[in-house]
Amino acid sequence: MLAPHPLDRPRSGLLLADEPLGEGGQGVVWRVGGSEKLVYKEYLRNAGTPFAPALVDLVESGRRLPDTDSRALLDQSAWPLARVVHEGAVTGFLMREIPAEFAGSIGGKRRPLELQYLLYKPNHAWRSLHLPDGAGRVQIAMAAVRLIDLLHGHGFVLGDISFRNLLWSQSQPYRIFMLDCDGVRRHGGEPVLPQAQTPEWEDPHLPPTGLDLDTDRYKVALLVGRVLSRDAYVRPGKDLQLLEGIDPHIADAVTRLFAKAAGPHGFRPTAREWLQALSGRKYIAVQRPPVRVEQPPPSPAAPLVTASGQRSFYPVSLPGGTAAGSSRSARPPRSTQKVSTRKSVPAPPVRSEPKVQAAPERKATQVVQQAPPAKAGKPGPGRQVVGSTAFAEQRRLVPNCRLGDEQVADLIDLLVKAGGRTPVAEVARLLTEPQGRTVMILGGVCQLLNLDGEEVLVLRDDDRTLELDIPLLEEQFLETVP
Repeated sequence: MLAPHPLDRPRSGLLLADEPLGEGGQGVVWRVGGSEKLVYKEYLRNAGTPFAPALVDLVESGRRLPDTDSRALLDQSAWPLARVVHEGAVTGFLMREIPAEFAGSIGGKRRPLELQYLLYKPNHAWRSLHLPDGAGRVQIAMAAVRLIDLLHGHGFVLGDISFRNLLWSQSQPYRIFMLDCDGVRRHGGEPVLPQAQTPEWEDPHLPPTGLDLDTDRYKVALLVGRVLSRDAYVRPGKDLQLLEGIDPHIADAVTRLFAKAAGPHGFRPTAREWLQALSGRKYIAVQRPPVRVEQPPPSPAAPLVTASGQRSFYPVSLPGGTAAGSSRSARPPRSTQKVSTRKSVPAPPVRSEPKVQAAPERKATQVVQQAPPAKAGKPGPGRQVVGSTAFAEQRRLVPNCRLGDEQVADLIDLLVKAGGRTPVAEVARLLTEPQGRTVMILGGVCQLLNLDGEEVLVLRDDDRTLELDIPLLEEQFLETVP
């Protein structure tokens, strides 16, 4: 059964417009009647089964961030504000309607001002748009990179950064607005649906484990280079011809970072480095900022029905609102293992053709195996851990771990027997999963065992080795571990 959340809205209670606003590869967007100025994205059946805990995490995280970051995120994006449910299943989510400043007259109709209109020479359909000059394009690039840096700093992988999901305003100061935010996933967690990629925006050095922070960084280079050159196809490693009107110091810094982004996976410039370059400041080596992965607090049971039988809801608010969760404090940072999803196959880069998800449909919900009959004698360390009070509390706080208690116990026993270190390939055999998906699953197990932010279980050697700190496991969960 779907665990209810205070911000859940029943689909039957939404007053939807007669015609949809648009349709993509994963869902259809409808305007919702009422004073909140929201729209509803309803997932298509062929998009797969949404991973409900990941969507709850996105909804709550928009309100759990520090006030300035929360306002910046919700003001500049269509971030999920509430899940929509029907008959015990998630059907979609509510988000902000695109503000009027991010639309313009194109082909005689009001359309969203996608980034693509900055990457090509204007044709007759959008010649009436007020296109920014070189300095204005720097402002737009900075605004987009600043939002990406905010998300990276809080431990989120965007996955699909492209001309399709970033909008810009025509008037100064130039602003941006991000779409498809339900495609964002927490670093070390699973996405709501398989993350997509847009053609011509793929990372040529995509690792076997899939999309991650460094593939995002490659796409940041594409975004900056293409906006400032008005070239929809230029890539790092190619000659970057920037437009006129860009400050020479900025041009030099951008050209240097763009060339650096052609390097191998793991060595691309960070969003913070791009902000430094776009500001025109003298180059100073920037250390990669630590990824903050905040573990969401437990969701309270939703008071969906009052004593009188009337359905009640928490308000869905925008920046500055008082929606539930806005005053919650984040738990201490958890582990920051690099975990990603399988690569999905997108559709051609035109808005009229939606992205197509070719990744296999998500496996069913968390596998919880029944414990076998108790054996005589003292249980092994894995069974002792999963039977402890501390583990039960962690299981309540980390609901998105994909392994059942018996599987976690088997994994602990395997690591204890191996002296605390084992290849991820060996774990993949134990779980009968592909190695890429095993890395993704282990991210949830690490969050489950890393009590109070301590590194009990970590991935090492670029996710090739799993390491268990046995004494720390004993300290956190047990009095003694044999």
